[in-house]
Amino acid sequence: MISLIIPIRGETPGAAERFRRFLVPGETEILIADRGDSPESSRAFEAIGARIVGGEGSRGQRLDRAARLARGDILFFVHSDSRPPDNALSLIAGALATGAVAGAFSLAYEETTPALSWIAWWANLRSRRLGLPFGDQGLFCRREAYEESGGFRDLPVCDDVDIVRRVKRVGRLVILPEKSVTSPRRYRQNGSLRQVLRNWRVLAGYFAGVAPEKLERWYRGKL
Repeated sequence: MISLIIPIRGETPGAAERFRRFLVPGETEILIADRGDSPESSRAFEAIGARIVGGEGSRGQRLDRAARLARGDILFFVHSDSRPPDNALSLIAGALATGAVAGAFSLAYEETTPALSWIAWWANLRSRRLGLPFGDQGLFCRREAYEESGGFRDLPVCDDVDIVRRVKRVGRLVILPEKSVTSPRRYRQNGSLRQVLRNWRVLAGYFAGVAPEKLERWYRGKL
């Protein structure tokens, strides 16, 4: 079984329909890591057969809580504003059958501006060369690898980078060429250059050991 684990926070109810096609009785399940501030979205996901896993805490805590309750042998963490390939589940199973313990898709954005194309190109280069995909690419791993790595930690940001680094110590990580198409909403809201610089600052701060609370303030654009 493959368990899709989707964090939601202020999402629109329409997000649920993008994932209906991934529910196959006996083969897949969807768990929603719900912060509690999107009741309409939660009801929409429940209507398609998803399980709601509520609770407070950071995104890392909520994802880990849902992962511990999941029944799947494979865990697929995907953002609610992303659109994985239609055959994502078979691609994941095929990648893990080669001996990899984890992986991610390549990245594309819903809009194709020069700036967003460059950002996606850089993200895919970083993923292939450094083995460092982000959460908006859709992260998947074997349950054994997840548990051996320690799972998601209590982090408000960089929780994806953090777990990727630890899962890679367990075994091989693969980056699939197929694209996960995601929303560029933060780039639209904040401007592409400003958001890129903000992301780099947060990432550099994470590697430098800056406190998670400060990293979150940076990510939200606060000093």
